[in-house]
This record gives sequence, C-alpha cells and structure tokens, in this order.
Amino acid sequence: MFNDHAFAQINRLRSELEKAFGSEFQTYGCAQEQPKVNLWHDAECVFLEAELPGVNLEDIEIVVLEGDQLLLKGKRNKPLVTDGHWIRNERNFGEFSRTFKLGCEVEVDGVKATMKNGLLHVCLPKAAAHKPKKIKIEPAG
Repeated sequence: MFNDHAFAQINRLRSELEKAFGSEFQTYGCAQEQPKVNLWHDAECVFLEAELPGVNLEDIEIVVLEGDQLLLKGKRNKPLVTDGHWIRNERNFGEFSRTFKLGCEVEVDGVKATMKNGLLHVCLPKAAAHKPKKIKIEPAG
C-alpha cells in the first residue's frame, strides 16, 4: 500500500520529470486538452475530423496558413457547478490550439466546415497543382 511518504516521493519525481521534459509531461496519463483528430486525403481533398463535444461553434476558429497548414483553435467552457461539489472532474476545459501540416496547398476559397453531434468535419480541396492529372497519350505519326 502507498503511504504519504510514497506519494511525496512520486510528486518529487514528477516535478523533476516536468523540469526535464517540460510542460507536456504535466498532462501525461491525463485526459488530453487537445481534441482528437483524424486527418486523411484522397485525389481531390484533404479531410479533417475533430472530436469537439461541448464546444460551441462560436468558440472554434479554423485558419489556413501559408496555403498548406491548418490551424484549429478553440475553447471548451467549464460547466458551472453552483450547488454542490465536484466528485470527479476528468474532462479538460480551456483553450486549445493545433496546427497541421497538410502536405499540399489547398484552395482556401473552397474550404468547407460542418459540425454535427460534436464532430467537426473540414474538407480542404487540393490546389490544382497538387491534384493528379491524367496525361493523354497520342499516337506517334
């Protein structure tokens, strides 16, 4: 069984690891503040799907940077508990920001984003220079 001395040693070790590895270690083993994301592409578009339950549309910002990067940022508000006390509080709240390298330039004017049931869907059409082009072969004459 752990006693108070064991927990004090664990806390000292954690502090040393945070000094060595930086602030990323603070959330190790905890729920992530960053939304979980799927990112994939086909011949025409790059697609992003992000889990954003409880995030209001007006608290989400999507920006295409330098033509080939996508910035997703937002804020998840913490619910107010006015009567009572927390028993468990595992969900993270606050601001988040993630930047994704898309691997190709996109047509910024064609980007579309929708949100349904806490899932954000973004479709980023590839710039014409990055779309596959079938080359017609003509007979030699």
